Amino acid sequence: MKPMKERKKSKYDTNPLDTDYAKRADDEWGAERKAEPETKEHWPSEAPTKRYDSSIPFSYPSINVPPSYPPKRAEDAAEIRDSQKAPSLRRVVPGLNLPENVTLALAYAPFFIGAVGAGLELFLTPRTETRARFHASQALALHLAAILINQIFNLIGDITGTTIGGKIFFAASTVFFIVAMIRVWKGEHLHVAAADAPASWLNERIDPQKLQKKK
Repeated sequence: MKPMKERKKSKYDTNPLDTDYAKRADDEWGAERKAEPETKEHWPSEAPTKRYDSSIPFSYPSINVPPSYPPKRAEDAAEIRDSQKAPSLRRVVPGLNLPENVTLALAYAPFFIGAVGAGLELFLTPRTETRARFHASQALALHLAAILINQIFNLIGDITGTTIGGKIFFAASTVFFIVAMIRVWKGEHLHVAAADAPASWLNERIDPQKLQKKK
């Protein structure tokens, strides 16, 4: 019987009981590593560093550097300061010659009183009275919207024979204008965003300076 041929050990033999296994593996793998040509791989991390300081269009503001934008004009600062003040009973608004509190509250009076008062304020109050004209134009826009909606409810009532919707809207709008009148009388800020567009249009179209020139 022929003896079995002894198998030649390779570098992949990883018998942990073999004491020479570690040294033999290092010798064989080390020889192969030396034979392989050394090639340097260019990884993205080794790309040249890009500087971002030159591409930033502006720098962050500093508390020690004065701002580059021009300061506000004295007229603008005075206008902002005046708009933040509470209305006064002693100060008289030019044009109507009424106290400021009365002028602002009159525009929000319910029924047709506020609509007529707001229209007169826009026709008589100069543009320098920005707060009075703002409330006058906003109140007039709200009054016109309330009148239009009330007419629609009246038309629906004539068709359907019921006026409950018109009565509810009339009561709600009356309460709203009374509350608005009290708030501006006390000096509270009242802004209805839905009336911005028509109020701005009314304020621009009704110019008291043009009326004075025509006279």
